Amino acid sequence: MSAVERVDQQAARAEQAEKQKRDARDAIDELLWLMSDPRGRRFIWRQLDGFGVYRLSYVQGDPALTAFNEGRRNEGLKLMSQILQHCPARFTEMQKEAKSYERRTSSGK
Repeated sequence: MSAVERVDQQAARAEQAEKQKRDARDAIDELLWLMSDPRGRRFIWRQLDGFGVYRLSYVQGDPALTAFNEGRRNEGLKLMSQILQHCPARFTEMQKEAKSYERRTSSGK
């Protein structure tokens, strides 16, 4: 490999690393934006529920479905981890809002 090719490869790696950093910052900014609004927090709460974060993944007699449920739950746990890392107070706020919303809707109001 020539010196020019090595320099080109290094430049390409540096550009890729910078793009990954930008993408990660954008993802955090998007999460913070979503969690800053009650509608966004309701959306995230429904996503976490849909991922099965708050229930058992195990399905007796069906290892394939258990594995599927665990994979889905793992995605939810990754999302929860990001929330707890970048905006833990919003997570607590989301829990309180979800509980309040659940009370209101279950009481028929």
